[in-house]
Amino acid sequence: MHDVLRSAILRGELVPGQPLRLAALATTYGASQSVVREALGRLAEHNLAELTPNQGFRVVDISRADLNDITDLRVLLEGSALRSSIENGDVQWEAAVVSAHHVLERATFADDGEPGTTQDWSDAHAAFHIALVSACDNPRMLSLTNSLRDGAELYRQLSRGSVHLEERDIPGEHRELMELATARDPRAVDALERHLRRTTAYLLDVGALE
Repeated sequence: MHDVLRSAILRGELVPGQPLRLAALATTYGASQSVVREALGRLAEHNLAELTPNQGFRVVDISRADLNDITDLRVLLEGSALRSSIENGDVQWEAAVVSAHHVLERATFADDGEPGTTQDWSDAHAAFHIALVSACDNPRMLSLTNSLRDGAELYRQLSRGSVHLEERDIPGEHRELMELATARDPRAVDALERHLRRTTAYLLDVGALE
């Protein structure tokens, strides 16, 4: 149930600020209210939902300031996790990064007339970024990076428009990250920051947020 509701939020089926009523969700998704409540609690832990006293759960609100805060924290924490992976990763880590990049390169980026990116691309994109930092030996840091990545994905999918490939060489940015990381080049951390901040700048510039 957690994964189902998480996907519904990230894909915009449950919109920011929308109340998450236990009974209604239980009926919609064919689950017990206790299972739904547990899933919502986990989503709240990862900042995709929030619990308001006397009002219950709702989808987390979004704002320009929050997007900037998420990006700053991703640069700090994901950059540190990538640096740790470069220092500690073994051949299996390198293989995982290359494999995840291979899948990402072959995923369909967007469907004509549809907002955001395809589910296949979004899944492959997340898997690639997870692989990059997977050799970090700090599990709490990895948990935080995953939570922040979910928060950033919410903004990207709700932008109601894709980052146009002609405006950014997104495949090139990912290829650069893969090559620098597996070459154990510390410049990968700077490349990651550029990659994250370009996406944030795009979302702010195109008026994705009020």
